[in-house]
Amino acid sequence: MARNDEATAIEVRNLTRTYQSGKHGELVRANDDLTFSIARGEVFGLLGANGAGKTTLVSQLLGLVRPTSGSIRVEGVDVVADPEAIKAMTGFLPQTGLSMRLVEVRRALHYTGRLRGQSEGEARRQTAELIEELGLDSVADRYVNQLSGGMMRLVNFGMALMGRTKLLILDEPTNELDPHNRRLIWDMVARRSATEGTTVVLVTHNVLEAEKAVHRVGVMHAGRITALGTPGELKEQLGDKVRMELFVKDGDALRASEIDRLESVGSVVPGNREGTYLIHSDPEQMPDLVKAVTRDLGMARVDDFRLTRPTLEDVYLSMDGGVLASTPEQRDGEGPSAAKEGSSATPAVVGDLEPEPAAAGVKTAVATASAGSGASVTKPAADVAAPGRRTVKERARRLLVGLKYLWLEQMLEVRTTWTWSLLFGLLMPVAMVFGLSRIGGGLNDATSLLYIVSGAAIFSVATEGIATLAQRIGVIKNDGMMVYYASLPISKASFVAAMVLSRLLLIMPGLITPMIAAGLMYDVDFVISPALVIVLPLSCLALSAIGLAIGTLIDSMELIVVITNLLIFVLLLAAPVLIPPDSLPLPLRVLGYLLPPTYAADALRHTLSGDLGAAFALDVAMLTAMTVLGLAGAARWIRWRLA
Repeated sequence: MARNDEATAIEVRNLTRTYQSGKHGELVRANDDLTFSIARGEVFGLLGANGAGKTTLVSQLLGLVRPTSGSIRVEGVDVVADPEAIKAMTGFLPQTGLSMRLVEVRRALHYTGRLRGQSEGEARRQTAELIEELGLDSVADRYVNQLSGGMMRLVNFGMALMGRTKLLILDEPTNELDPHNRRLIWDMVARRSATEGTTVVLVTHNVLEAEKAVHRVGVMHAGRITALGTPGELKEQLGDKVRMELFVKDGDALRASEIDRLESVGSVVPGNREGTYLIHSDPEQMPDLVKAVTRDLGMARVDDFRLTRPTLEDVYLSMDGGVLASTPEQRDGEGPSAAKEGSSATPAVVGDLEPEPAAAGVKTAVATASAGSGASVTKPAADVAAPGRRTVKERARRLLVGLKYLWLEQMLEVRTTWTWSLLFGLLMPVAMVFGLSRIGGGLNDATSLLYIVSGAAIFSVATEGIATLAQRIGVIKNDGMMVYYASLPISKASFVAAMVLSRLLLIMPGLITPMIAAGLMYDVDFVISPALVIVLPLSCLALSAIGLAIGTLIDSMELIVVITNLLIFVLLLAAPVLIPPDSLPLPLRVLGYLLPPTYAADALRHTLSGDLGAAFALDVAMLTAMTVLGLAGAARWIRWRLA
C-alpha cells in the first residue's frame, strides 16, 4: 500500500486574511473564513478568476503571509508557528521566473537541492534523475536564460521538485509548454502523488487541463471556496445536460435576438475565446437546440458546433457571482458542495470543522498512475516525522550552506559582465586620479593627491557597492524572484551576506587602483599600513550595506536609480570625499558626515598618511556602526514574509 488515503496533509480552519485597500483604507477580505482539508498524496486544483484570493491562500500555505485569523497546518505543522519547517517540506513553482537564470541548468538544479537541505550526494543524484526525466540532457550545461520559454519552464519545474518535498505548490506549471511537455509534467506529478505520497496544490486557469490532472477541485470567488469536490461531483451539479460548443464565423458576437432564441432551449455563456459560446440544454431539447442553430441562426452565421458531455470548464463558466448558476439549492444557502440526494459521492462541505475524507477518485487515480509507471512504492509520508526545531549547530550549518550556494549563484550571475565591471573598477579611478590632479594649476601636492586618491577609491566603491547592488535588489524584487528566495528554507542572514560578499571581488580593485596610479604618475609613497586590512573590507561592507538597504526599502526601480545616482552625484561634488571639509559650506559638510563614504574616505586618508590616532578610530567605529545598521535595515526590510 503506497500510503494512507485518509491521512490529512493540509488542514485549513476558519482562515481569514484581510487588508486595507484604496484611499480610505477600506477593509478587503482576500480570504474569507476558509475551511477545508487536502488528503496526503492528493492533487488538488485551485481554480478562480484573478482577484479570487488564490494567491493570498498560496502565500499563507507557504508561510509568506500571516492569517488575520484561523489556522493552517501542513503535515501536522502549524504554518504560522514554524514557517521554516513548512518551507523545508514544500516545493514551489510560481508563475514568475525563478532565480538561477544566469547559471547552467545542472547547477540550477543542484544548487536548489542544496538550498533545500539535501546532502551533496543526494542533490547530485536527483539532479541527474531530473535531467533525464525532463529530457534536459542536451541543454544541461547551457545557461538557463539562454533557453526557450518552454525549456526554461521545464527547468523551473525541476527546481520545484528538488529536495523530494512532501508538498508541491504549482502555479500554472504548463505555461509556455507544448502538448508533449504538458503531458510529461502531468505524468511526473501523477507518479509523485502515487508512489511518494506527494501532495500537490495546482493553481491554474486552464480548467480543461486541471480536469485531467486533479483528484479534487476547489473553486474560489471573492475570497471564499464556492465549490469543492471531484471533477465528476462538480459536473453532476449541472445535471444530465448536453453541452454544445458554438463557433460564430469570423469571431463575431451573437446578437441579442440570437441569444434570446438559444436561451429558449438552454443556457448560454461566452466561451474562452471571442466568437465562442457554451450552451447547456436538457437531452430532450437537443433536437430543438440543433434546429435553433442550423435553421434560425443559419449556417451562414455558424462556423462550427460540437455536442459533448459537460466538462469542468462548463461548471467554472456557469458560475454566476461565485455560485453555480444551475444549482438553486446553493442560492438558498445549502452550501456549494452539497451532494445530491441519493448520490454515492461524499464531497467536502465548506465550513464543516471536521476534515473531509479523501475523495474516492484519489485512490483510483493513484492506483492507475502506480500501475502505469511501474515505479516502486515508497514509505508512506505519514510515517515520516515532521521537521522539528533545529539545534544551534544545525542552524549554523544551514546558514553556512545557504551562504555558500547563494554566493556561488551571485558570483556566477555576474560572470557575464565581470569583464566590464573590472574594467570600470580599474579605469574609472585611474581617470579620476589623472583628470582631477590636473585641474587648475595642477593639484599634485601631497594633500591634494591624498584627497584625490582616497576620493577616487571610495567613489568607485560607492558606484559598484551602492548603485549596482541597490539596482540588483530592485531587479530581483521586480522580477518576482524575491518571493522565490523567501519560499526556500534559507535565512535572511544568508541571503544578505551572500549579496554583499558577492560584490567584494568586483569592488576591491577600485580601492587599490588609485594608490597604484598615483604612485606611478607622481612617485608618491603612501604608507602601506596593516590597518588597510581593516579599512578596505570595512569600506566595501559599509557601502554595500547601504546599497542593499536602499534596494530593499524602495519598491520602485525607477526611484532606486534616481536615488543612487543622486547619492553618487552628492559624493562627487558636495561631500568631504574628494573635497576637504573646510572647503565646503556647513550644511553640505553636515550632510556628508551622515553618509558612510565620508568616513570611509577619511579612514583611508588616515591609513595612507600613517595617522592612526583618535580620528582614525572614530572613522572605523562609524563605519562599523553604519555597516551593522545597513545590514540590519536590509534584513528587516527584505520581505521574507510578505505581510
